[in-house]
Amino acid sequence: MGLAIEIGILAELKRNDEEGLVSLRDDFVRLNQALHAARLCEHHEPEDIQDDSIFSCDMYGYSGLHYLRRIAAYEAFGYPMPQPGDDNASGDRVVKRYYSEFTGGSFFARLLRRQQNTRMDFTHLMKHSDAEGYYVPQDFEQVLFPNTSLKIPGGMIGSTQRLLAECKRLAKLLELPSDLDHESDELWDAIDEQGESDIKWKRYAVESFTCIRLIRACEASLRLGAVIYFC
Repeated sequence: MGLAIEIGILAELKRNDEEGLVSLRDDFVRLNQALHAARLCEHHEPEDIQDDSIFSCDMYGYSGLHYLRRIAAYEAFGYPMPQPGDDNASGDRVVKRYYSEFTGGSFFARLLRRQQNTRMDFTHLMKHSDAEGYYVPQDFEQVLFPNTSLKIPGGMIGSTQRLLAECKRLAKLLELPSDLDHESDELWDAIDEQGESDIKWKRYAVESFTCIRLIRACEASLRLGAVIYFC
């Protein structure tokens, strides 16, 4: 079990799960209410995407996202890159500082207080659920925190364009090849040598794995005009 990403979720459900399709359509109605409240355009999720264009992938459990967020937190404060991460990445002191300085408290205090005034780098990567929710193919600066009555999965809405820009910036830090296949054996094999290789992106294998998959998901989202769906 772990985080999965889908682009073209309604098209997939239309083929395979009529009941799930009806339920998720209702979610998109509420999503548009949240976008309208933020004075953004409505999103019209495509339902007729060809099978070979639908994008989906599994991430590195739920922890892989935190490996990459740790690198982002260090970069946001202008610190040198830390050593390759491990499964305690979410507890790193710099990650904690990032959330503390944004919220005036813990990350969960952020969700409760819903303060959005502080501007920091990598907000669309950092300030989004690590388990569920949406990135919409619209370019907006601040992550949206809709009214809780809308029951938006994950409680936050990110921008595909902003997430892509943030991940490309991190890809440069990781020296990640731009043409790397997100399903390549080379990428999977590198995970077994986390922290060991002389090649930078392979030494930061989990961070690179997470980064390239998010980049490919963003590219698919923009190409198809569909949300990135965390599930």
